[in-house]
Amino acid sequence: MNAAVYEKIHTLESTPEALEETVRYIAGKLRVFLHASEQVLICYPNSGPASFGGMLERAVLACDCTPVFWGPDYRWKTLLRQAFSMHAITIFGPPLVVLGLMKMAKATATPLYAHNVLLGGYPYASWMVEGIKKGLDCRIWGCYSVGPGPIVAGFTCSREAGIHLRDDLFEVSIRDDDGKLLPDPQRGHLILTYKKDPTLVYDTEESAKLLHQPCSCGNDAPRILDTLYVGEDDPTKKILEERFLAWSSILDYKVEKTESGIALELVVFPGEALPQIPNCAKLDVRPWDPERDIPFCMEGLQKLAEKDWQNC
Repeated sequence: MNAAVYEKIHTLESTPEALEETVRYIAGKLRVFLHASEQVLICYPNSGPASFGGMLERAVLACDCTPVFWGPDYRWKTLLRQAFSMHAITIFGPPLVVLGLMKMAKATATPLYAHNVLLGGYPYASWMVEGIKKGLDCRIWGCYSVGPGPIVAGFTCSREAGIHLRDDLFEVSIRDDDGKLLPDPQRGHLILTYKKDPTLVYDTEESAKLLHQPCSCGNDAPRILDTLYVGEDDPTKKILEERFLAWSSILDYKVEKTESGIALELVVFPGEALPQIPNCAKLDVRPWDPERDIPFCMEGLQKLAEKDWQNC
């Protein structure tokens, strides 16, 4: 049922009119920190008007700025070179990618100039956000997108913690396991009701708190706080993610469950200390290879790009 609700909202938000509304919403948030004529490095692919990257591109253009996409060469070294050479002051990207970029800059003594970083998605761990903020000495902004497509449900501000709900599109409530409404600021299930069709009630599979008091930034929309994913993701993956990626010595990791047990691959910076590694059925700890390594989360995009090159 929840998947069906998501698909219906996704379809409705993919219409040209809805996409235009979302682009205007994002552009309004970007104008808080973008400067006219600025180049913006976007680390999301533009796979069409309804993709997150496609909407970001249009929103950046609406702010009289220039969007610059990473790719179709998705190697880590290409990202580092591009961020350095274009003197990127603003970077939009997935948290794992931006975290890796920060580590590469440190490992190679490459200066970066990011003042503002926009992380798309949610939820992501506080240790990751704080690591990026400290490592790049930047301000962090968050765009709350529900799934990988066009459904944008909120944005952060620079004044107080939490996500300002996009209240022109959604109503939000926090409920317990029995569906009972919980008062602010109790933690419970984060439920979004789609205002264009109130019969579409979506369980985000996230746990959160809610505040209805106005923010000091002037936005009086409800604020979503302390968001945690509570869906069916393998908890082992989340535990290992923090255990490994919180270390500056580890650029990337991949874990897979096999019939023999866990298979683990770590991409590391040579000569730096590593955390304790659990017993695995298969373990591959190898140094970062600038000529071939891409973020594991971007492997699918790289394969598509290579296929396109072969067909040219």
